[in-house]
Amino acid sequence: MFPLRDEVVIGRDPQDSLASDRFLCIPEPTVSRRHARIRRRGSAFFVEDLHSFNGTFVLGSRLAPGVWHALHDGDELAVASTRMVFHSLVLPPREAMPSVITTAVDATQYTSRLTARSAIEPVPEAGRADVELTLRKLHAMAQVSIALGAVKDRQTLIEKIMNFIFELFPLAERAFILLRKEDGEEPVPVAARRRDGAVEEPQDVKISRTIVDEVVRRKQSILSVDTLSDRHFGSQESIVVQAIRSVMCVPLLVEGEVIGLIQVDTTSDPYAFKAQDLEILTGVCAEAAVALKNFQLYSDIERLLEGFVRASVQAIEERDPVTAGHSFRVAAYAEHLARAVDRADRAALRNVRFTVDQLREIRYAALLHDFGKVGVREHVLRKEKKLHHADMRLLEERFRLARVCLEREAYRRLTDAHDAGAASSPAFRAAKARADADLRADFARLEAFLDTIRRANEPAISYTDPPPELADIGAFRYRDVDGADAALIDARELSALSVRKGCLTPEERRQIESHVADSYSFLILIPWTRDLSGVPAIAHGHHEKLDGSGYPMGLSGEQISLQTRILTICDIFDALTAADRPYKKAMAVDDALDILAEECRAGRLDGRLFDVFVGAKAWVAT
Repeated sequence: MFPLRDEVVIGRDPQDSLASDRFLCIPEPTVSRRHARIRRRGSAFFVEDLHSFNGTFVLGSRLAPGVWHALHDGDELAVASTRMVFHSLVLPPREAMPSVITTAVDATQYTSRLTARSAIEPVPEAGRADVELTLRKLHAMAQVSIALGAVKDRQTLIEKIMNFIFELFPLAERAFILLRKEDGEEPVPVAARRRDGAVEEPQDVKISRTIVDEVVRRKQSILSVDTLSDRHFGSQESIVVQAIRSVMCVPLLVEGEVIGLIQVDTTSDPYAFKAQDLEILTGVCAEAAVALKNFQLYSDIERLLEGFVRASVQAIEERDPVTAGHSFRVAAYAEHLARAVDRADRAALRNVRFTVDQLREIRYAALLHDFGKVGVREHVLRKEKKLHHADMRLLEERFRLARVCLEREAYRRLTDAHDAGAASSPAFRAAKARADADLRADFARLEAFLDTIRRANEPAISYTDPPPELADIGAFRYRDVDGADAALIDARELSALSVRKGCLTPEERRQIESHVADSYSFLILIPWTRDLSGVPAIAHGHHEKLDGSGYPMGLSGEQISLQTRILTICDIFDALTAADRPYKKAMAVDDALDILAEECRAGRLDGRLFDVFVGAKAWVAT
């Protein structure tokens, strides 16, 4: 609990200019250095987002930066992924204290505990049973509501339901839950337990289909006492075999749809359950059904999002098949590295903990980090060498033309000399021999030039100076068929062949680099849920470097989140080791790690994360 004074700033790092009671420190990487502030105006409190990177939320709505928003008692306040609750405490004057915000909320802290003894002492003996039953119902339903509202996954919900059943019904020996996987299918067991704590495998659970079918068909609860004597059920083989003596079976109903059921039974006491027990179980099932349906809808949304993300990645790879699988591999590496960082024991990373939602956030950011490539022209996206195939073929044809023109020019000079009668036959033959020798030398020179161009056309993985012979090729001239002075290679081709690293010219590189901004522009259009709101920012920075030499924003140091640094390392590693790049051979893992290590020593990548990457062998995640 943190008491709020006239003004409190919320942020990641302590502020030297602020006293400890005026600054709430949340040391999470997703929280900005100065993220938000809360201010008192009279008796009311207001919150303002300080242009944070990952946003400030009140009741799930993101606040516009610089706009004050009023807080009310019980409002949930989220700073990035950290959740808090604002409380306005009204106490007697002597104990008066300011409003507070509480973090790490546990619903059980706010449950008032009322014992039946203290509540019923003034009640006459005759009415005590009814009061006890009423209190029991209210207490049970309150506990169920609080617990089910705080659960974040279906398995935990089912576990809590089981715990409540054996707490509410002391004579129950067995309980199990059946759920439908798809609409129209028969409910199947998903959980089964006995009072002694023994857990049965759902597929091994023996159930009475007679009772189940009755509940599902009629959509009504069933209570059977002395079941073996019940004329409706007693003759059923499944009940006789299991020796069920007393049973309650209640459907899980949501808007008239049966999504499953809960059955509680016993083999010892034929009168273990009463009508009041059935009412309580029906109430529990009503609460549980809504929670289970919500989880089902949430699961459907997750599958929809997963399908959309995969389809988006597939669209990228259809345009750039040479890098097929890159995004999926990077996502696997990044998730593996994030889990390894979560377990890291070294001092610099000991406090780093990624939630399940944050791991999903990293995975989706990795899958979609290159989506902006859909806007890059295909001849740039698929470029394999410094000159496009068509440009290289044109250049080779130009060399053939140069050969023909040189030969034509030499024999024209011989013909003109012969026609002028300026040379005798021996002299003419000698001149022709010299011309042939000169042509062979020129042809050899042209062939050497072409070999140089072919070598220069291969992309370099690291910075490499172009062959010095390119200058001689650029200076070479010949007369074309019209007698005009012509060059073997033009300025654009010479510039492309002179690229020192990779195969892209400066203009083409700008086009490729634009994919980062295009990815961000696309991703921010998606209405991400709050737990995935960081996906656009993580993906946006995957080409940033710690020394500020990256792009598109030139971020440096702490401006780059830990999640983005993880993605950067995995992206570079896959680019180096991928075997599907036509412009380079796959690099050995050790060689790729050496390059990454050098980048860390140069201050461009996070050395702490790289050490974990190597130690965990994150590249074997797939």
